[in-house]
Amino acid sequence: MKSYRIIYNQDETNLFAITKEPITPGHVDRMVDEVADAGVDVLLVNPQAQRTNYPSKAWQTNWDGYVPGDRAFWGPVPDAEVKEREAWVVQMKRLADQGCNYLARALARCRAKGIAPGITVRMNDMHDAPTPGTHLFSRFYMEHPEFRLNNGPFCGWSATGLNYEHAEVRECFLALIRELACDYDCDVLELDFLRFHCYFPRRDFVRHCAIMTGFVRDVRAILDKSGRRVALMARIAASPAAAYELGFDVAAWARDRLVDGISAGAFLNSQWQVPVADFRALVGDRVAVYACTDCPADRRPGLPMRKIPVEPALLRGFAAGHLAAGADGVELFNFFCAREEGWGTPQEPSFATLREMRALEPLRGAEKTYTVMSGWANGETDGVQQVPVTLERAQTRTFRILLAAEPEGTPIEAAVVFTEGTGMRPDQLWLHVNDTPVGPATAADTLPEPAKDLRQAVFGVPPAALRDGNNELVLRNEGESLTIISLEVRVALNAR
Repeated sequence: MKSYRIIYNQDETNLFAITKEPITPGHVDRMVDEVADAGVDVLLVNPQAQRTNYPSKAWQTNWDGYVPGDRAFWGPVPDAEVKEREAWVVQMKRLADQGCNYLARALARCRAKGIAPGITVRMNDMHDAPTPGTHLFSRFYMEHPEFRLNNGPFCGWSATGLNYEHAEVRECFLALIRELACDYDCDVLELDFLRFHCYFPRRDFVRHCAIMTGFVRDVRAILDKSGRRVALMARIAASPAAAYELGFDVAAWARDRLVDGISAGAFLNSQWQVPVADFRALVGDRVAVYACTDCPADRRPGLPMRKIPVEPALLRGFAAGHLAAGADGVELFNFFCAREEGWGTPQEPSFATLREMRALEPLRGAEKTYTVMSGWANGETDGVQQVPVTLERAQTRTFRILLAAEPEGTPIEAAVVFTEGTGMRPDQLWLHVNDTPVGPATAADTLPEPAKDLRQAVFGVPPAALRDGNNELVLRNEGESLTIISLEVRVALNAR
């Protein structure tokens, strides 16, 4: 598995939602083709949430019980949303009615295009959690309230997911995995424990880890009985401690040779400082370690959300920083969401950039933007949120950021966006990068709309100051109190 550099995670509904004309098997082929042609190694096809998008024998399909014009099928879905949801449910049914098994077709097309076919299973999907009883919920979930969690609101939509303490819940998912392993041709199976993240009541995580390790052992046994070698990976929270607290003992998984790879990331954001070295210390060199993106590059208060799939410099920066830290590669999650209206103005993802993310050396000297985890975050999964943070007069603050070393002569700048009162001068903000004093900012500009109340301080950074992996940026404030909204390092990009 360690030979895979770029892993692409394709969700359950996207193809069916964005296809406006009647769907055909050719649409499935084209979905695979654009990923394969971009230089991706593995396409992970998601066949389900609580129901499946392919004609499963083990689980309900998304169109089970659907009758045109039957409002009751949708349950408490708001009337304004029914038309949009019906469009993709009908597309799933239409494809199956043509005799096309979506999952089998997609996996076969991966083989034809020369990339590894993979399946990603969402292990506790809770879309529509605020309105239980919609068409997204399975019969199993609705008929067994005794199997549900009752966690607090801090857990978000995961709070009422299925409770893996119950053997019946684990067997429900094992039944699906048996079908996938026996009937479908894949090289990789991912257990997506991050969408959504709760599997147990809170606390008692040592016992919960033992339960989940037993479950992963059962999955490994199913795959081993399939007659072919299927790599098993898991998508988990952004730090080893967060993963363990949720029930995922990656050290035990590696020690018992249950998994071949792990992918760590944030829930609905991109964690730019996945602690690759910490994961590596737990799983060793045999298990591949990946850093996972999401559609948002960052969520900086007062600034527009940036979508990582549409900004090549951000894609290169995410890959370079994590590869320099020792990651085996990158997983792309929700990459296609840039096309969806729910994420703002639809934009085409930069598939052309993906091939550039395969290796570190070609990225040195290339245009890149690195940033830090910011804004909205899920406290149980996402790791450290470094901004926003207030810096008082005469205070210093250390920020940690994954970077790659750069060739001599490469133009590099650090940029700090902040909010404060009037009167801040550039020479009142000072920066050290690792052991190198950079000095005061060279500019402190007011930003244009819609961020006109924010200012940006810019520092020129010598290439020799950067090193592979973890870097420390120490910012000192010699002016009035300010709140830092954003910190980023730009390589060969708009440098002054």
